[in-house]
Amino acid sequence: MDPSPHPAPTPVERPGGTLRRPDLHGGLLVAVAVILIVMALRAIGTVLVPVLIGLFTALAIMPVRDRVAALLPDSLRWLGALAAMLVLLAGLGVFVTGITLAARQLVAQSPIEANDVVEALAPTGAGDGDEDLLDAAETGAAEADRQTGPRAFEQTPAAGEDGGAGSGRLGPLDELLPEGTVGDLLRRFGDRVLGAAGGVAAAVLNATTAVIAGLVIVIFVSFLLLLESGQWHRKIQEVTSRHAEWRLLESAEVIAGKVRSYVLVQGAIGLATAALYGIWLWFFDVGLLLVWVSLTFLLTFIPVLGALVAGVLPVAYSLLTQDFGTALVVGLGILAIEQVMGNVVEPRVQGNNIALSPLVVLLSLLFWGWVWGLAGALLAVPVTVSLVVLGAQVPALRPWALLLSDQTDLAGLEETTSRE
Repeated sequence: MDPSPHPAPTPVERPGGTLRRPDLHGGLLVAVAVILIVMALRAIGTVLVPVLIGLFTALAIMPVRDRVAALLPDSLRWLGALAAMLVLLAGLGVFVTGITLAARQLVAQSPIEANDVVEALAPTGAGDGDEDLLDAAETGAAEADRQTGPRAFEQTPAAGEDGGAGSGRLGPLDELLPEGTVGDLLRRFGDRVLGAAGGVAAAVLNATTAVIAGLVIVIFVSFLLLLESGQWHRKIQEVTSRHAEWRLLESAEVIAGKVRSYVLVQGAIGLATAALYGIWLWFFDVGLLLVWVSLTFLLTFIPVLGALVAGVLPVAYSLLTQDFGTALVVGLGILAIEQVMGNVVEPRVQGNNIALSPLVVLLSLLFWGWVWGLAGALLAVPVTVSLVVLGAQVPALRPWALLLSDQTDLAGLEETTSRE
């Protein structure tokens, strides 16, 4: 039999190996597509993040809308969305009030005032019967400012030799400080503090403006989704009618249930943990109590690293403001609370709701945090859970969804990502 006049256009197998050329090309295309998608996500993060937060917020408060709308006639069902938004605004009001009070407490207790700076740099070596170090430092600085000539800055031999009450030395800092009077040093330090404070104030103002703009977008997106969710349900049903195996509507319902459960459970756990932290820190008279309580609640939504940061910061502050023994006891108490809440209470309450392995949770936190910053860290779990549920409903993506989930086979993945 004569050989075929038209050979195959592509070889099935490369000579000397088992790698197929189409597979290599497909892998390169997938890699390029992933890189482009990640770059696009970073580029449009300013717009996409508020939209995603609004979407997940609408999913979380949708039961309020449904319950209120069920009690009203069809012409007034839109009041259900309004009631849900009122609940959302009330929650935001409480949260913003807590953050504002915590910020005021932080500013009020921040040791950046001039008196604190003078007290921190006051001369050492004075006896117990001398005047207050703060008054001495301020008086010395004022007298030095009235002197002229380079020798006005020099110490007398007696002062240089004597380390007692008349010494102008600054203790261990003396060798590290530049030449000049204490007043000059304080002026330089004050200029730097004011410059840094101005930069911080500008950064805080910009961040506050961005947060307010983002909140406005979140509120409008949530309200519109609550109003139009029924229309979008019918649109998706019409579009996916030719691909019944995709089951996108079922995926949307599963995602809504999981995100709603995650937000509510984490919020309840955050409130309980913050309350326990607050009681424990109050018992040991640790300052900035509202700051630590607010941070604990907010960081509860950041898995793994959030609990670590929420526990380390108050312990470090206690170590700086109190003795080592108190800081140690505070740290042990916080560690015990975190172990109970994170390893006993949370797994029992969440159950299989998250459906992600601990390694995937950590990697998703790092990835989305890199893409969108702090907002990405907050959205890491809801976004990854949504991707797993969507992937489980699309046949071509089920292997990838299985790799991200906490299951070991497709049957377990199907059970975890299906409606109950």
